Amino acid sequence: MFDFRSPLFLILLAAIPILILIQLRSSVLAAKWRRQITFLLRVIALSCAILALANLQRTHKEQRLAVAFLLDTSDSIAPSQREDAINQINDAIAKLKPNDQFGVISFAQESSVLIGMGPSREQQLLTSNLIESSVESDATDILTTLKRALELLPDNYHRRIVLFTDGIDNVGNTSVTDFLPLFSASDVEIMTIPLNTVQDAIRVQELQMPNQVRKGQTFPIQVIVESDGSIPKVTATLYHHDVPISDIEFPLQKGRNVLTFPTQKVSEDHPHTYQLKLNVNDEILENNQAYGVVQIQDSPNVLYAENDLEHADNLREVLEENGFVVEVISGQDIPTDLITLQHNNVLILSNIPAGTLSSEQLNIIEAFVRGLGHGLVVIGGERAFGPGGYTDTALERVLPVEMTPRERQESVALVFAIDTSGSMANYVGSQKKIELAIEAIRAGIRNLEAEDQAAVIGFDVKLRDISSLTSDHYALIEAVGRLKPTGGTTAMGKAIETAGKMLKLSDAKRKHIILLSDGKSEGEPSTFVDIAKDLAEARIMITTIAIGDADKNLLKEIAIAGNGRSEDVKNIQELPDILVDAVRETQNYIVQEQFQPIIVSPTTPILEGIDRLPMLYGYVATAEKSIAQVFIKSHKDEPVFAGWHYGLGKSVAWTSDVKPGWSKDWISWSNFGKFWGQVVNWTLPSEETNADFDLIVSSRNGSAKVVIDTQHASPTSYIVKVAGPNGVSQSVDIQQESSMRYAGTFQMNDSGSYIVTAKQKDGKHKQMETVTLSYPAEYATFDVNVNLLKKLSEDIGGIFEPSLSEIVAPAGTPFEKRVSLSQTLLIIAVALFVLEMILRRFSIASGYFAELRSQLRRQSEAVVPETLTQLTQKKSNVNSIANSGVYATVESTSSSEHSSNENTSETTIPQSTEGTMTRLLAAKNRSRSV
Repeated sequence: MFDFRSPLFLILLAAIPILILIQLRSSVLAAKWRRQITFLLRVIALSCAILALANLQRTHKEQRLAVAFLLDTSDSIAPSQREDAINQINDAIAKLKPNDQFGVISFAQESSVLIGMGPSREQQLLTSNLIESSVESDATDILTTLKRALELLPDNYHRRIVLFTDGIDNVGNTSVTDFLPLFSASDVEIMTIPLNTVQDAIRVQELQMPNQVRKGQTFPIQVIVESDGSIPKVTATLYHHDVPISDIEFPLQKGRNVLTFPTQKVSEDHPHTYQLKLNVNDEILENNQAYGVVQIQDSPNVLYAENDLEHADNLREVLEENGFVVEVISGQDIPTDLITLQHNNVLILSNIPAGTLSSEQLNIIEAFVRGLGHGLVVIGGERAFGPGGYTDTALERVLPVEMTPRERQESVALVFAIDTSGSMANYVGSQKKIELAIEAIRAGIRNLEAEDQAAVIGFDVKLRDISSLTSDHYALIEAVGRLKPTGGTTAMGKAIETAGKMLKLSDAKRKHIILLSDGKSEGEPSTFVDIAKDLAEARIMITTIAIGDADKNLLKEIAIAGNGRSEDVKNIQELPDILVDAVRETQNYIVQEQFQPIIVSPTTPILEGIDRLPMLYGYVATAEKSIAQVFIKSHKDEPVFAGWHYGLGKSVAWTSDVKPGWSKDWISWSNFGKFWGQVVNWTLPSEETNADFDLIVSSRNGSAKVVIDTQHASPTSYIVKVAGPNGVSQSVDIQQESSMRYAGTFQMNDSGSYIVTAKQKDGKHKQMETVTLSYPAEYATFDVNVNLLKKLSEDIGGIFEPSLSEIVAPAGTPFEKRVSLSQTLLIIAVALFVLEMILRRFSIASGYFAELRSQLRRQSEAVVPETLTQLTQKKSNVNSIANSGVYATVESTSSSEHSSNENTSETTIPQSTEGTMTRLLAAKNRSRSV
């Protein structure tokens, strides 16, 4: 098919009819056939010129393929695999069509174009010599290479990328999968071919040691070594400041091996560097070593308040091993003034109920964290957090968790059934039992949620309906004061039935009866148990609290039948606390079941060197606050361990305990001391006391992340500098992630220690942290990332592990190809114009010569013999015409002997040429012979 790019020039074709008209009226003397041929040449030439100006093009559709071959040349690729990939590329090149294009890019830490994009018929094959040996091969950047291939592939071709790699992408923090939408929108097909990695027999995964220790503190050093099982044992050497201090032979098994060195102890006030080397020769030597740096801190003071003092040694001992100075006290002994408390760097509250602390103590704890910038660690138990009455107190404000679980949607209806028989009028100390019971009920009501309902009934010989079910807790607290002890026996069974009827009328999801009695009542014991069973079927639970000289067995049977629990009050002074605990249990705060805790933030310094956690058997359900950070969560997606910044300080919440109950597996865990040491370290005040931010640096796969947690939400900017092991300094671009958190990343390309320094742009105070890179990330893992390669090809519409025919197969929508005919038409037009000019000039000369011959023929027939004088004169005239090249007149005079009349004629002769004069001389000779 044909097309015109500038069709307006076709208007010039209107000149052809004009040429025809001129040709018809022309009087040029030439043969007819000659005139027709020259006119035809003229028309064709003009038409070609016009078509050339209109840019006549020939169009047709064809499938054109452009292939970019990307070859991974990093150190993780086995050399044999690289050679196989080169052969596959060359086989594919040989199968491409002549007009198909291809190019080859090799890549590792950077990419290099080995063969630029061009037609396959003009390109060379790929050889090993073309691969750039100068490119750093200790890293792999797949993403940047794919972007470069997109730039290399031409338009108007079916664009295809064939990626030969092991899928290990370890440059930068951006995943290749994040850019799948970009590749999908770039009209490119990606095929992936996995390459096997080198067979590395052994490598050091991690050198585990604390980042910071106290002066004189002992600390362990462990090495995680990964082995393929081919090496049965290895000798490891530990260096301190480049001096070998330990040389131990360890047996190895296939998989993960933990090598433990003797504990270390340092006393000098400067950073201590450690290096480990495995004395073994394998495929990759770079990953047989590791580095670590330990900073020295002064020993901080920890005030440890424990509600169960008999279990305090579990935590105290491991904290002292971590270099802390620990003082253990009970909850009641917490200082009541800030001056005394500020001597301590960290305060630990373990299973301390809020009721144990006065309002002054609670406010002092809040000021200790928010105003002084010190640390607070709150540990759970059956009397902490929600069950401990932290709701709407200063403790709840300070902590990173809310006391009400996030998913708690079940409302509660609760009936207090109180024995008001004569024994309740007895005194205990300076108070009557009934007064303690009233105080306990009021404390329980205060721990109800706003939407919860409650009622109070008293019973002795008859029932006393003190208050029906209501959510007006203030009115209920006042109504409780109407409870009065009377004499006589008790009607406990009727009281339970009445409470059950009240709850059955309620639409609350959780219904509970708290029975406070000595269990001595009229009626058969089995009757009470049967009533409890009937209520249990109606999903109404019963908790019994035995006071005084009680029938404990009966009360326990009632509780069991009612799916509740039984409490025995041995000391009547403890009644308020026991009843509050019973109320809190109705609110579903405590979770008592075995579960595997889940690590949420593996890069936090608190969990550094910890990747596996023991089982837990219970915790207190809470909900994390919006800006808090959850480090460990439960199987129900509730926080087990969370932390945050509060004012100038930090607080953490551990919702399980530190006793042989819920945390029995943790106490015997080898990392129990390490975990709690890092927890307390995280809450310590900043060494730079005037700095209002914390600096946290973590590393993964050769990339380090810098996190700055501020203590105020006001916007600011930070300057972060990094000094590398080679003395080269670099800046880190810090971006704001939230109102109180800033973050940035930088690459660690060289092995060794990196010192990170952060300061506010307009501030004087700075923070400093150290992070180490034992070896480049290229040597950290050698597992082919098949999942990435499959996702990369399949999500873009490509093929995973394509065959040779699939690599070179034409595909996509055929492209329209245009070939301009302008140059060819112009050449034809010029050639035809030249030919027409030659024929036209030859036609004019021939016309004149033909007429001249005709006249001479007529003249020769009419002449008579001339005299010698006349002939001589004619000769002279002819010679003069030949010499001058002008037109002359030849006279012909009739002979006087044959005619008396003179007849003179003139003949016009064209400009002389050599051929014309020859013919004139011939005419003269004929005349003479006559």
